[in-house]
Amino acid sequence: MGSIHLDSNKLALHPERVSEWKNKGDCFPIYVEIGLTNRCNHNCIFCGLDWARGTNTLETSVLLNNLNDMKNSGIKSVCFSGAGEPLLHKDFSLLVKKTKESGIDVSFSTNAVLFNEKICEETLPYASWIRFSIDAAYPKTHSIIHRTSEKDFPKILNNLVKSVEIKKKNNYATTLGVQFLLLEENKTELLEFVKLFQKIGVDNVQLKPYSKNPNSNNALFQDYGSYLEFEKDLTNLSSDTFQIFFRKNRINSVSSEPSYDNCLGLPFFTIINEKGDIAPCHLYYSVPDFSYGNLYKNNFSEIWAGDKRKEIVEEISRKGINHCKKGCRLDSSNSYLHRLKNPEPHDNFI
Repeated sequence: MGSIHLDSNKLALHPERVSEWKNKGDCFPIYVEIGLTNRCNHNCIFCGLDWARGTNTLETSVLLNNLNDMKNSGIKSVCFSGAGEPLLHKDFSLLVKKTKESGIDVSFSTNAVLFNEKICEETLPYASWIRFSIDAAYPKTHSIIHRTSEKDFPKILNNLVKSVEIKKKNNYATTLGVQFLLLEENKTELLEFVKLFQKIGVDNVQLKPYSKNPNSNNALFQDYGSYLEFEKDLTNLSSDTFQIFFRKNRINSVSSEPSYDNCLGLPFFTIINEKGDIAPCHLYYSVPDFSYGNLYKNNFSEIWAGDKRKEIVEEISRKGINHCKKGCRLDSSNSYLHRLKNPEPHDNFI
């Protein structure tokens, strides 16, 4: 298993694209998140897209017709995530396969209830990584946080056991990771959670802070200073075959003010929602006035090169980041890009 890096500035690994942005002020994105549906079989207390849940599903043909165009535009990776549970899309496995076959790296996030042996066998050959959002070590806590039946939890564990078996049997390179969102409701289960999934044999666990989307209705609050006491025990549990990501950099970004005053990372990332709208980020996931365009009407490259996207990016730039979610996905990229545009006196001393 290769070394995995979270919360790091991966834009530095794409110097040609960064150079294009620096010279032209714009570029095509490297990474795209696609919300295949806003239907969900859970109703998590922390859901940052609780206003978007509904009955919409992106048509298979719309995405398939755009994959080659997206690849030719320079998109390197796609994650199927979004407002709902992506496995509820009837052609989910096909879309994973076709995305990879188009030359785009593919990943997805799931609550794992529907990740049965059939879907596992259909998707593991193509996915670079899979993130299972589970957030508890016991059925009762899981049912409270995900607002679902306690019966889901043993299904999830069985699905993960099968996925590890299938990965090892076929020597697939797919990285299997389990996410634990740090909440007051699950705080006492953190170490048990790590030990549980270490025993099951996944590749990593990701211990991630909660950060409220300003559009969300929930009002969760968490003091992350108390979690630092777990760091030593977590270090002792980590190994060459089992990584533990205690995401301190993300905790710091959630708890402090950013070093930049503008979102410079929007050209490198975008979202396609279940209605086919291309949105700047999760803050504007279902805000029609901030849709760059719609894949039911135009292909991806036409929308990205269009005037409407440029106008929206300029408007977001004027708005600044005071209304943004702290510790957002583009935080480390924004810090890096801000430094490129605003070098400090000793930067030339390598």
